Amino acid sequence: MSLIFSSGGGRLGNQLLNLIHLSAISYEYDFEVYKISDLFIFGKNKSLIYKIERNYLNWEIVSNITEINNWDKYILKIFIRLIHLYYYFLPNKFSYKLGSGNNLPKFIIGNNLKMNFSKLKLISEAKKYNVVLSGWGFRDWDLVLKHKELIIQNFHNGFSSIINNDKKIVEDYLFVHIRRSDFLKVDEFKELNFTDEIWLKSILRVCEIDSLKKVVIFSDSHITDFMISFLKSHDIKVFVNKPSDTKNNPFLEQFIYYLSNANSVICNASTLVLSLSFVYHEKIYLPSKNKDFQNIFLRNAHNSYPTSLNWN
Repeated sequence: MSLIFSSGGGRLGNQLLNLIHLSAISYEYDFEVYKISDLFIFGKNKSLIYKIERNYLNWEIVSNITEINNWDKYILKIFIRLIHLYYYFLPNKFSYKLGSGNNLPKFIIGNNLKMNFSKLKLISEAKKYNVVLSGWGFRDWDLVLKHKELIIQNFHNGFSSIINNDKKIVEDYLFVHIRRSDFLKVDEFKELNFTDEIWLKSILRVCEIDSLKKVVIFSDSHITDFMISFLKSHDIKVFVNKPSDTKNNPFLEQFIYYLSNANSVICNASTLVLSLSFVYHEKIYLPSKNKDFQNIFLRNAHNSYPTSLNWN
């Protein structure tokens, strides 16, 4: 029988995290696992649903998110709600929602699963019946680490179509991703928010240890002239990605290209950077308020505070 994962919420980083775990579960157990397309990862040939295969890639990344339109959103929302409705009322089919309180998927019909639900019981049902699941938190890190090499191999193939390999990297560099905007609005993420001074302290120390003289910065907020001039005053070359830079090269293409080719990565634990770094790097750096920085190894990032706040 089968398990269909319909919706996990969030943007590309969250969807990649969902796909990492669904892949591991699919590789481990004797039942079929399907994923309903979202706005960032679609089934091949724009299909609304795709099967997660061990040796064949059925999904592709939407490289230019500016091409997403409202019709795509409405069609996906309607399709997800209809399939949950269908599975809820028909015999030998089950519809579930995973989450708690305000985090439960909205306007979806299904039985509620609390965050401490039995994953093995759900998997046992999926082996015998057809199950559709929506929500955040369907995780199995042990299986992810067990199947890490195959997951990485398939994700490499998934990203290859949107990375311009014709570009040539001529200098080693540190990839920097500073996420603020929505992080600043979430009180529990206060340990992931850093001042410009903390960022600069950590960036300089990483550059010193890893012998790097260039940084490539992506950020969802304005990078001040102070930060740029401070780095340059320490003989660090600075490239800051700007919205105008993505006119001919979509943001995501540049983001993945620069991250995948970086010698080192420092970020404040956005799921996008963590998901991509899981594929391309063994570790990342995290700025620190008390030390120069933190070393975060991707095998254990889900257990490392404060990255665990956003990587579970």
